Amino acid sequence: MRNHYLRSFIALLLCVGFIYTPILQAAQLSLPSGDLVAPEVSHEVIPDSLEAGSSVQIKATVTDNVGVKSVTLFYRTKGEEEYKRITMNRIGESNEYAVTLGKQDLVEPGIEYYIQAMDLAGNSLLHGYSFSPLAVNVVAPAVPKAEAPEAVAEEEAVGETIREEPKAEKKKSKTWIWIALGALAVGAIALAAGGGSGGDGDGNTGTVVISGPSP
Repeated sequence: MRNHYLRSFIALLLCVGFIYTPILQAAQLSLPSGDLVAPEVSHEVIPDSLEAGSSVQIKATVTDNVGVKSVTLFYRTKGEEEYKRITMNRIGESNEYAVTLGKQDLVEPGIEYYIQAMDLAGNSLLHGYSFSPLAVNVVAPAVPKAEAPEAVAEEEAVGETIREEPKAEKKKSKTWIWIALGALAVGAIALAAGGGSGGDGDGNTGTVVISGPSP
């Protein structure tokens, strides 16, 4: 009787072994081959606001004890729900990965993002989260200030004054030239008249008309 129970117990163990061996093997294959260490990510958030329509390069330093498989940037415009994803490319042989977001991505009021790094064994690490992302503010481009109408009118008035002053000075100088010429002519006629009266005793008085440009 005792041998019967023993044989039944051994048969039960063998059946359990046959049933669970494939499951254990599958579970063993699904585990990473000894690599349980996730990558490390280092990233500096852009502190300053960016202008809408510009571009920005987002960089991150990623290291792993075995090897990095991929680095992905998830980003969205502030206020939106869904994230877009884009692969960050390795820079040369360094540990830096980067991607450039263009003017179509940088719109007001800004962008929110996080970075995911995955190693060759499938271990992943997030820098930032979808529910708590990193952020960059985006503002409208600066517009040059227009001059006030009063300042423009004042500059135009000063310009007109500068242009008119030489004309006035020129007219004054011409007037004084004609006055001087008239004085010389009158003096010359007076001398001629004085000389003539000494000879025949008959003094003739002449009239001289001098015309000049009106001021």
